[in-house]
Amino acid sequence: MENAETALRHGSFIELRLDWVNEPREVLPLIPLLLKRKAGPKAKDTPLLQATCRRMQNGGLYRGSVADQIEILINAAAAGCRIVDLEVESALIAREQAVAVLRRDALLIVSYHDFVSMPVIDKAMRQLLRFPADYYKLVGTANRQSDNLIALDFLQSVKKRPGEQGKWIAFCMGDAGVPSRVLALSRGSAFLYASCPQKAPSLLAAPGQIDSDKLLNDYRADKLNRRTAIFGLLGNPVKHSLGAAIHNASFRAKKIDAVYLPLLASDLKDFRKAAAKYPLSGFSVTIPHKEAILRMADKADKTTLKTGAANTVRIHRGKWEAINTDIDGILVPLRHAYGLSENDTLPPDFRAVVVGTGGAARGAVIALQILRCPNIFVAGRNHAKAKKLAREKGGQAITVASLTDENFDLLIHATPVGMWPQTEESFLQADQINASTVFDLIYNPVETRLLKIARQLGCRTISGMEMFLVQAAGQFEHWTGEKAPLPLMRRVAMDELKQFQLQQQNAQR
Repeated sequence: MENAETALRHGSFIELRLDWVNEPREVLPLIPLLLKRKAGPKAKDTPLLQATCRRMQNGGLYRGSVADQIEILINAAAAGCRIVDLEVESALIAREQAVAVLRRDALLIVSYHDFVSMPVIDKAMRQLLRFPADYYKLVGTANRQSDNLIALDFLQSVKKRPGEQGKWIAFCMGDAGVPSRVLALSRGSAFLYASCPQKAPSLLAAPGQIDSDKLLNDYRADKLNRRTAIFGLLGNPVKHSLGAAIHNASFRAKKIDAVYLPLLASDLKDFRKAAAKYPLSGFSVTIPHKEAILRMADKADKTTLKTGAANTVRIHRGKWEAINTDIDGILVPLRHAYGLSENDTLPPDFRAVVVGTGGAARGAVIALQILRCPNIFVAGRNHAKAKKLAREKGGQAITVASLTDENFDLLIHATPVGMWPQTEESFLQADQINASTVFDLIYNPVETRLLKIARQLGCRTISGMEMFLVQAAGQFEHWTGEKAPLPLMRRVAMDELKQFQLQQQNAQR
């Protein structure tokens, strides 16, 4: 019951997963005590408890029979739980008369879960509607962004059916399913499920579940509507990006009716279809889609085309306009570090090396060109790619091994090595870091292993957090036409990283 009491500090409606305890019957007597301790002076202040005891065969942990499962739910209702959830597989075994008894002392949810993919909606509905219930829960697993639209469109369709509005709960599980969770209430879901704040990932009731603080405070899931502008981060992975926290905080600060979502996707053709149906107003782009997304854009500026990669798309009347705010994300910190105004250039003997050969490295080379850097070198694990990038951009390719014999004024690290969760890795060793200034484009962690080594060597260091904030501010302004609240963005980003680190430490204990 400790977890239940913790959850009730964050909200008055909680689900008791009785299947998570070794013997559910032993905790039933604790339910009245929990209600008594948490009850307020008025009847409406009494917590609303839902009892679930899902069988192992159906995605839960309870090993008993269906008859025992139903008995536990009946007793949970008698103890004070006002809602009980029975999965449709158990209902089909128990049959209508036994299931009907569950409504004697509580409201009944009959639920359907597909833990692998999206179900055939009509088939799932037919199974659920065999049993009279107060609510029906239909949940699939999103493997692509268009799966979310199946759930959201379903909610819209049942709203139009007589007697069905307010009875259905629908969303998608999985990391790709997060948008459906955030948008479900705005599309008509009766309610939504969230985890207790700061829970370790292993304690989530379902894959992709969001903690209640983030769901209500960051995403404002209970305040969204069909007119809310939808933005997000396209990539794979996207789970631990800071984008949602800083952009949603910025929308709130500027009183803009918009939400920013993680948009996990591998299939860009499917993503384009889903973007039109949400509909998206724009999105950020991260690994591995920065180059491929440019080929799908309807419009791009000269700098973005020259870079060959985009990190931002604005959608207007169905047309995709791509830009690359990563360039400013590199330019602005470098100008600050070297005291350069917008029209100043680097000294004639300045030597810079970019380590990496992907889209981020390409952006770094172009930023150096804008600063009129006279000597640009490119090094990468794949020397052929380094030579290709150097040849295209007018630089010079060198091997990673040769870095031990070179000296530079600036080293820009543009590979993902050292990014969370591989935080103890470094693409370069100490003897390869021969530069007075080292700029690592990774922002999580703020100080990477590479920057720690560089600092110990006496180098000036620039964190990727500086780039991240500048490029995010550029995205915000491109989408909204308003000045980005940069100090707020910095504060939120640092707070998020601290919370993330605490969660990881707790999960490892």
